[in-house]
Amino acid sequence: MPGVLFDRYYRYADLTAILQGYAAEYPHLVRLESIGKSYEGRDIWLITATALETGAPEDKPALWVDGNIHASEVSPSSACLYLIERLVKGYSTDDTITRALKTRVFYICPRVSPDGAEWALADKPKIIRSSTRPYPYDEEPLDGLVYEDIDGDGRMLMMRIPDPNGAWKPHPDEPRLLIRRDPAEMGGEYYRVMFEGTIQNYDGVTVRLQPRKEGLDLNRNFPSHWRQEYDQSGAGPYPTSEPEVRAVVDFIARHPNIIGAVTFHTWSGVILRPYGTQSDDHFPAEDLWTFQRIGEKGTQLTGYPTISVFHDFKYHPKEVITGVFDDWVYDHLGAYAWTVELWSPQRQAGIENYKFIDWYREHPLENALKMLKWSDEALGGRGYVNWYPFDHPQLGRVELGGWDM
Repeated sequence: MPGVLFDRYYRYADLTAILQGYAAEYPHLVRLESIGKSYEGRDIWLITATALETGAPEDKPALWVDGNIHASEVSPSSACLYLIERLVKGYSTDDTITRALKTRVFYICPRVSPDGAEWALADKPKIIRSSTRPYPYDEEPLDGLVYEDIDGDGRMLMMRIPDPNGAWKPHPDEPRLLIRRDPAEMGGEYYRVMFEGTIQNYDGVTVRLQPRKEGLDLNRNFPSHWRQEYDQSGAGPYPTSEPEVRAVVDFIARHPNIIGAVTFHTWSGVILRPYGTQSDDHFPAEDLWTFQRIGEKGTQLTGYPTISVFHDFKYHPKEVITGVFDDWVYDHLGAYAWTVELWSPQRQAGIENYKFIDWYREHPLENALKMLKWSDEALGGRGYVNWYPFDHPQLGRVELGGWDM
């Protein structure tokens, strides 16, 4: 099979060919199967990796690994491919890997949400949370800003619009960077800032954010502490209502040899452990100690801190996150499970102490400058796109730029 490259993200057809290649080239180590179909009918592929000569997979203790349950979080698919690559290439040459494959089995599902990932990786991308199935309504939203690539360059950036009443201004020493304007400040260069896109039914004045037609979040659709849409958006009409989640749940439930699970995501460079719903006081002490000790090993290997979702990873201080994969695996099956949030550009820029979620709402100005410097030096300026003019069909002359996420 041709070599797998880890400096790019693969679309569904290429990912399928790669997985088929592993199964064909390493039949003594790898089996490939589809555990279900996505909403649009794509296979949800699963690799079983073990030394088949030493016994049947179901007779060995197993680790489940998955990625890309969120549509645009495609780096987990690469992480899963890298794991497969390390396993097959390390067998018989690396003692630790050889022993693991002879005595254990790895169930690896690189892309839980193949439909959403195809949208994210398209030439003209569309960014949604998870599934392409319309939910909770199937009609098109009536009005508002549609987040999309409007100049056809394959990127979805930000728009800045000159406005004397705008809330943002260029940094005096780094004009590419926008900073907040003081409410009493007058007489400068000011901008409104919004996502790149067009405005449906624009009245010439009001710009609303259009609610997404595809509102599902597959990582809110698992059975543990599932809540209805009015209480937690994106959770679906009932637990495992979505075929992608049902495929994962059915497979894991049929394989009681699974004693641990890792689900890869892309947010902040941190290892998350249960619970999302309640404090550590509710843990059996022995389980909490086990989570903590294994988490310490994860931190040693990755540099990522290991934290509790309930205590340290809330999107809102008064809300909890429910219906998620790792809580379900631990709560319903009694297996240890972690969510590994890949990707930490902050650490690449030399920023160590930052808040994992609050960063995207607010962070120190000096850290923003460090990030910009890192983009210039390590990425050749490709991470942060300098502002360039664009004739918007509704807003007139605007500028596009900012972080290329």
